[in-house]
This record gives sequence, C-alpha cells and structure tokens, in this order.
Amino acid sequence: MINPIGITNYQSVSATQSSQYVQKHAAPEMSDSHAESANSLSFPDRTHDFTNMTLEEQSKAAQDLYVQGVISMGEHAFMTGKYGLIEHDGQLGGTTLAQAKSEKINVIDTMKDNLAAVKSQAGGDSEVVKNYHSLIRKLEVYQFGLNASA
Repeated sequence: MINPIGITNYQSVSATQSSQYVQKHAAPEMSDSHAESANSLSFPDRTHDFTNMTLEEQSKAAQDLYVQGVISMGEHAFMTGKYGLIEHDGQLGGTTLAQAKSEKINVIDTMKDNLAAVKSQAGGDSEVVKNYHSLIRKLEVYQFGLNASA
C-alpha cells in the first residue's frame, strides 16, 4: 500500500532470519571480551552511507544488503519501492526521476520521520511500526555500529 509518506506495508522480518545471518557469519571462537557482541547483529563492512544518498543509491544499496543477507525481501521491496515507481512513471508524489538520481537525503532520518507519522496514524503497536523499527535498527547498526538505537 502506498500513502503520502511512502510504502508502509511490507513483510515482517523473521527473527530467525537475523539469527541465521549472525550464526552464518559469526567467528567460530570468540574471547570473553567479544562475548557481549555475540548476541548482536553482525554486518559486512560498510560500503554505503545511509546518511547521504539519493533514492537511486538507496535502491542499489538495498539490493546489495539483500544479496548479503542483511535485510529481508520485504525490507528490500520497501527500500526500493519508491524509486522503482518513480523510475517506472517518471515521478511520484512530486519527486521526479531527475531528483531521485541527484538529491541526497538522510535515509535513516527520513525513515524515522516516516515512522513518527505512521505511529500517529496507526498507533504504536502495529506490524508496520514494528517493521519500521526493525529496518531502522538494521540500518543504524550498519551505518554507526552495534551501539546505535532506533
């Protein structure tokens, strides 16, 4: 479903998918100083800057994170959907294809703003709100490290 804020209905993120990613990429043996990190998400080296990218770059970054197993198919669709619609139609909600390829945005801050708007419309316990929190958390951990919070 698309509303003025953007796409807000996408698949739930499976907790097992995240834990499978951590298990698959965790080091076989860890010292006590790293034991605390074992229960946190583990991400590949940061190659994208979600604080300064265009919608086109966001779409490409989402594809990379999906291929790496960091985000789910639903999260991938959520992050690429607006750009895909703009690319298909030439514009969406006042954003043109030229803007989607040139104007830089802070994806994380934009998602937080959208989350606040969704909370005011749908309340704080909806599945959409939970999905927003999950995706924002993944992007913050990817961008800033394990101590980030949504």
